[in-house]
Amino acid sequence: MKRTDIINHLIQVKEYQKYLEIGVQYPQSNFLKVNAEYKVGVEPYPVGDWQERGIVQKTSDNFFELIPSDETFDIVFIDGLHTREQCLADILNSLNHLSEGGCILVHDCLPTAEYQTSLEDNGREWTGDVWKSIVDIKKKNGLEIYTIDTDWGVGFIRKNDKFKAEPFDIQLDFETYITFRNTLLNVKSVEEWIKLV
Repeated sequence: MKRTDIINHLIQVKEYQKYLEIGVQYPQSNFLKVNAEYKVGVEPYPVGDWQERGIVQKTSDNFFELIPSDETFDIVFIDGLHTREQCLADILNSLNHLSEGGCILVHDCLPTAEYQTSLEDNGREWTGDVWKSIVDIKKKNGLEIYTIDTDWGVGFIRKNDKFKAEPFDIQLDFETYITFRNTLLNVKSVEEWIKLV
């Protein structure tokens, strides 16, 4: 299962209808393959035929500033700017617009080499330091968080009052990531994750 398969699996089994994707530069790579009844994509620099596809040409910050406070989505997929700060902001904003029983997915949480974690797109595989935003959000109570070990890592976040914060007092560098990846990010195989949702 890759990211689109995971999204469509959740839409089917949870009967989700409203989908938001943050970071839709190339709509054909993911957005157009998602089987949701209602879809909104957010992208400041979309490429190709996007005008009539439900894609809003804005930054995610601007999008969240402008939508009504009571607008909600069942499932949000975050694949925008690959920095810790922006990804965390996108997660927090998405939590404010998440429907009851909804979930957030975050792409690029499991880099395989240090060069992928640069803060600027290096023209090769680029995950940035998105993984740190998953560690950051684990400091918040009431969130169930896993990272699915597929397709550069897909973070899974949903509200669940049974889960308590997990603050890590540790320097978040690549060496720490390599050593403690599975614990820091609560990594699960696809098969393990499916049983949990």
